[in-house]
Amino acid sequence: MAAAATEADHVKIVLLGGRWGGKSSSGNTILNKEVFVIGEHIEVSVMETNKIADTLVTVVDTPSWNWVPAETSSDELKQELKRSVEMLGEGPHAFLLVYPLGAAFLKRHKIAIEEHLELLGADVWDHTMVLFSRGDWLGEVTSEQHIQEAKGELKWLLDQCKNRYHVLNNKVKTDEMQVIELLEKIQRMIRGKRKRSMDGPIE
Repeated sequence: MAAAATEADHVKIVLLGGRWGGKSSSGNTILNKEVFVIGEHIEVSVMETNKIADTLVTVVDTPSWNWVPAETSSDELKQELKRSVEMLGEGPHAFLLVYPLGAAFLKRHKIAIEEHLELLGADVWDHTMVLFSRGDWLGEVTSEQHIQEAKGELKWLLDQCKNRYHVLNNKVKTDEMQVIELLEKIQRMIRGKRKRSMDGPIE
C-alpha cells in the first residue's frame, strides 16, 4: 500500500535496484549523510531519516538483486523487498529505481526489474521513478541528450515510469539543489496520484 497521495511534509522513499548500481550511494546523497554501507551486499532493508530543505525525508535502502529473473532470487531477498513497504507504515510515496546513467541496459536488466517490481503490487509502476546514478559518467554528452535518444529496453523503462526520471551525481554531495529538485519531482508525482493508492497484496 502506498502512502496517502497528498503533498507531503514527510517524503518516504524506497530505493530499488541491482548490484553495483549506485543505490546506497544515492541514498547517502539524498539524505546528505553517510548512513548506507557502500560496496558491501546488504541482506536486510535499512531505513534512515534526515531533514532536507525543511522537508523530512525517510529513505529505505533495500538489498540489491542480481541481474537475473526474480524466480532465481532468494526468498529472503524477495521478503526484504516486500518488507521495505511495511517499514514505512502506510507505504512509500515513491519507489526510486536506481540505474547507472550511461551503462548498457539490456534485456536481462529489463526482465530482472520487471519481475522484481511485480513483487510490490500491481500498481507499483504508478509510484516509480527512474533515478539515474553516476550523473558524471557521460562526459560531454548531456544527460538530457542521452535520455532523449533512449531506445529499446531503456525506452521501455522510461515509458513504464511515464518518463519520470532524475539524474543524480553522487560525486557532488554538496549540491543540495539536485536533491531538492528530486524531492520536487516526487511531490509532483504525489499530487498527480492524489486519492489513488496501490493495488496488490504484500504477502
